[in-house]
Amino acid sequence: MLRLEVVNLRLKELDTVLQELEKYKKIDPKTLRTDLSQRWIIERGLQAGAELIFEVGDHILSSHFGYYSETYEDTLKALFQKDVISEGLYLQIKGLGGLRNILVHRYTVIDTDLVFNSFQKCLRVFPAFAGEVLQWLKDEQPEQNPQTSTS
Repeated sequence: MLRLEVVNLRLKELDTVLQELEKYKKIDPKTLRTDLSQRWIIERGLQAGAELIFEVGDHILSSHFGYYSETYEDTLKALFQKDVISEGLYLQIKGLGGLRNILVHRYTVIDTDLVFNSFQKCLRVFPAFAGEVLQWLKDEQPEQNPQTSTS
């Protein structure tokens, strides 16, 4: 059963992550190359945001659709295929699983340009993800979603 409180709690945490990352939106690639502390802040924020997106996606897919993803990218693709997120958002967000794996496992030396570009992108894409999921919840579960109340 889809638990709205699970989704809403994670989306609220995603908003908290984004608020923190917004503090660094004017950072430049050179700073990421030379200031390890700031790079770690950005990397951790990207990782945390990605983890929350995958938790939300996996919960929706498993509890509402009975679908269990094998990979992070499969989660994103399934969210698109099941009309939870739009094609436009899917095209922007796909690849997040690979980024998450690089950040967590350091499969390669982390490229600061990749971090910078991903950071700039996440400032747009993460809020879009939350918005589309909230809209899907409103459309799918209007009687259960407290955020859709008109009173």
